[in-house]
Amino acid sequence: MDNAYSPSGTVEGELVYANYGQPQDFEELEKRGISLKDKIVLVRYGKNFRGVKPDLAAQHGAAGVLIYSDPEDDGYLKGDVYPKGPWRPKDAIQRGSILSIYRYPGDPLTPGTPSIEGVERIQPEQAASLPKIPTTPISYEAAEGLLKTLEGEKAPEEWQGGFPFEYKIGPGGTKVNLSLDIEYSQKPVNDVIVKIPGVKYPKQTIVIGAHRDTWAYGSKDNTSGWATTMEIARSLGKLYKEGWRPDRTIILAGWDGEEYGLIGSTEWVEEHKKELTENAVVYINLDSVAGQNFGASSVPSLNELIYNITKVTENPEAKMTVFEDWSKKSGSEKPAIEQLGSGSDYTAFIQHIGVPSADLGFSSPDGLYHSAYDNTYFLERFIDPGYKQHAAAAKLTGSMALRLANADVLPLKYSDYALSIKNLINDIEKHGTLGIDLTGVKKQVDEWEAAAKELEQYGAKLTNKTALSKNELQQLLKINEALMQQERDLTNEKGLPSREWFKHQIWAPGLTTGYAAQPLPALVEAQQANDAQKFKEAVKELEKSLERATKTAKAAIESESYS
Repeated sequence: MDNAYSPSGTVEGELVYANYGQPQDFEELEKRGISLKDKIVLVRYGKNFRGVKPDLAAQHGAAGVLIYSDPEDDGYLKGDVYPKGPWRPKDAIQRGSILSIYRYPGDPLTPGTPSIEGVERIQPEQAASLPKIPTTPISYEAAEGLLKTLEGEKAPEEWQGGFPFEYKIGPGGTKVNLSLDIEYSQKPVNDVIVKIPGVKYPKQTIVIGAHRDTWAYGSKDNTSGWATTMEIARSLGKLYKEGWRPDRTIILAGWDGEEYGLIGSTEWVEEHKKELTENAVVYINLDSVAGQNFGASSVPSLNELIYNITKVTENPEAKMTVFEDWSKKSGSEKPAIEQLGSGSDYTAFIQHIGVPSADLGFSSPDGLYHSAYDNTYFLERFIDPGYKQHAAAAKLTGSMALRLANADVLPLKYSDYALSIKNLINDIEKHGTLGIDLTGVKKQVDEWEAAAKELEQYGAKLTNKTALSKNELQQLLKINEALMQQERDLTNEKGLPSREWFKHQIWAPGLTTGYAAQPLPALVEAQQANDAQKFKEAVKELEKSLERATKTAKAAIESESYS
């Protein structure tokens, strides 16, 4: 199967070209009076998650969708194609799931509950995450012939791709018969879970995860991440045999079914929701870690830790630290750490149960994503010769896990988090607040920032002492509990108004982007809908979550020893 979860069926109709299949592309077709009713829509990969494209096309009446990779985006216009270079050749097809993971990931028939024996499943027609119309990817060699004969209006200039002819929108000149015969069945997925028990705080866990499944060979995505996780396991196993034990438990996870919609990680989180909510400290994700350029996405409380770890981890290829190389290539003394959206296995941890999460690794520009050419030749020649960056990723991630596992005070900095939220609220204000006053929520984030700073200062004061009293040791426990709890405080059990599975008030994937993060999602969605009442309710819920986090921080420092 090339587009996982596509419905079977045979559909026939005139072709219409819709650029990247973004909302603005479909709006442009409407403006031009071009109906998609019973049409086959041709869209190119890029700009948004592949599952959003058929979702929007179906909403506009399309009968089916073809998705191709334009040579402008990842083919010959980028450079030499495989096997001479790392870019997509004319016959390469980008596979992938089109499950609407931005509504909820995991088993589409068990939303919010683990996919295990005895759990009731909904009917497929009730599953909001399942696509509605037949969809398949094609190569740009196949797309070229379809586009060449297409008639109708000239496509807007920004819709012009890399082929050496004028793109037309259609309809006219090209008809398509799309026939998909796809077998539907239930198959088991098998996660691999290894625990290294902690001796001081055995219930508290640091989780490192990478998905084991791939499309075709998947040397970069994601055998690289899984091999790196196994290297961490080998190194920690050696230490374990020598008598070393972490203070907190370290879990190493190999997820199955990620490519079909984050199945293995989501179902594991849903099954172990109670214990993870109570005890998981941080989740670190490794997905496609091979390449020459370091990058990271995380919640803001982990940013300082990531900077510190990269400053002491050598980049063997660059012959300097990872941070120095990262800073040099980004042109910034403090390189940007990106926001978490969706598309990989951190999703359930941060956005469903509020476990602080990070996604780390290296990358290099290439066009062989999800194709049969993501093999060891491609990896060893163009992406990571000698597997040096694999080794650096293992050192970096393993060091980060050890720092978290053995820290007297967890290195989670919520004053940075509060500052990030301030900036996000300022961005919201620039686009209009629909007449709703944001004074209260801005005051609350200031209060949280102050409480978080005070808590951090107190933690630093205790860790700088050579000996701690019994009362101070108890305070350390309270501080760490508060540091774990504050991320949970930013979640709401009711979930977002548009999709209840997503509980986090600050982070979610965008409904029309699918992968990319949509910060303050409830506010933005109300803003986009021009719904003042929903915006007001979203502001109220955000203020409540910030108030909970503030109370958590304050409670940990209200003691006789500190007063």
